[in-house]
Amino acid sequence: MKHLSRAVIAVLALLAANPGVSASQPSGTFGVVSDIHFDPFEPEGLATNLQATELKNWTSRLAALRTPSAPRRGHDTTSALLVSAIAAIAEHMTAADFVLFAGDFLGHRFDAHKSRKPVNQKLPIDELSLGEKTVLFLIGALREALPGKPVIVTLGNNDSDCGDYAIQPEGVFLTATSEAVKEAAGADNVSSEFNATYRGGGYYEVRHPTVRNAKILVLNDVLWSKSYENRCGETGLDAGQKQLEWLKAQLSDQEERGGTVWILHHIPWGIDAYSTGHGQADSCETNVVSFLRDDIAIELFAALRRYAHTVSASFSGHAHYDDFRVLSNSAGEPVIVDKVVPAISPIAGQNPAFQVFTYEISNGLLIDYTTRHLTDLETISPNATAKWQTEYTFSEAYREPRFSPSAVRRLYDKLGKTGDFREVYHNQRRRVAGASALRAYTCAIAHIEAVPFRRCYCPDSER
Repeated sequence: MKHLSRAVIAVLALLAANPGVSASQPSGTFGVVSDIHFDPFEPEGLATNLQATELKNWTSRLAALRTPSAPRRGHDTTSALLVSAIAAIAEHMTAADFVLFAGDFLGHRFDAHKSRKPVNQKLPIDELSLGEKTVLFLIGALREALPGKPVIVTLGNNDSDCGDYAIQPEGVFLTATSEAVKEAAGADNVSSEFNATYRGGGYYEVRHPTVRNAKILVLNDVLWSKSYENRCGETGLDAGQKQLEWLKAQLSDQEERGGTVWILHHIPWGIDAYSTGHGQADSCETNVVSFLRDDIAIELFAALRRYAHTVSASFSGHAHYDDFRVLSNSAGEPVIVDKVVPAISPIAGQNPAFQVFTYEISNGLLIDYTTRHLTDLETISPNATAKWQTEYTFSEAYREPRFSPSAVRRLYDKLGKTGDFREVYHNQRRRVAGASALRAYTCAIAHIEAVPFRRCYCPDSER
């Protein structure tokens, strides 16, 4: 076996797991992780100790905790869960060619901890510095867990020194994290414009690690969010528009080259199903909330439709639940699927999870994926082996030959019926209260724009 190439070994492993896949095309694997949301403020005093500790010693500091905070549903990632998740990622992504991270290293309301006063500690906590150090530590932890593999990172809405949805273009945070992000992706893989685009707005281009004539475009779509506010500067909206023009230029360039594009971003396309499903407005239509600004969404979706034949994959996080978004063309045909990957943080009540994909190396098309989730969240401890088990494999659970826009559209159609397909999809959403919330998630899969979504979600809407 030692004389076999990694590509051949990957094919053999794929065939063993899914005999329906042809061996005619060499395949590879890659991992996708999202929404770690590490909370360094628990247990009390930990943040102060970490602030005073060199980054290279953070891992040993966390491992030496006598009473690490136990993971809890409804809360962010504690040190115990972080250590367990990193170990599981290292174990299950050993054969991966590379890893994508879809945003949100920092815990929710990280900036709000400024009001916390350390007990019996003389050293004050500098939240600005601690936020930067936490992101640098987590990038380093992923790289250490996956030696020699590119780790391609995008930022989430919590990854900021100015607060939630408040990243400052050309600010201290982007400057402080730029070298770590570049080195993780591979300094030779990023474009010569990396410093300008990443420091200017948190977005950049990466040459695909394995697929010829392919790029991974890493977006900071926090700049496009309806919730975005540049509290620490004045050019946030300008940076968002500049990023959109950059994206259209990149897609045009790849079309001319006959190449392909993967997109890595944080916020899913389309409707915020959670906010919509829990809305308290008088009418169903008024409760519908889109993630992105309307003007941006119109341009973005038009560009994606225009270059749909160039975009072969897209990945996002943010929603915490395992999900999908399908973009259809003017004829109603599904052309791109945005895979929404589940979160490590269990703050939404779900099991922490990550995903491992198989893909064709020749063209970058996705084949299948498996979700690994933590089944014993409340009982993990430093002295016990956590149970990161297979939750499901797409092709098996949904009885599709491979993962594709058409397969996800068929899945959406199946969800309108009772049966095991609905059981698999709704499994992570068991703690989402009410049929209205579940219907919002289902409608959001295939209706990424507000008008068609309302027709699906609101029974009395005009058709």
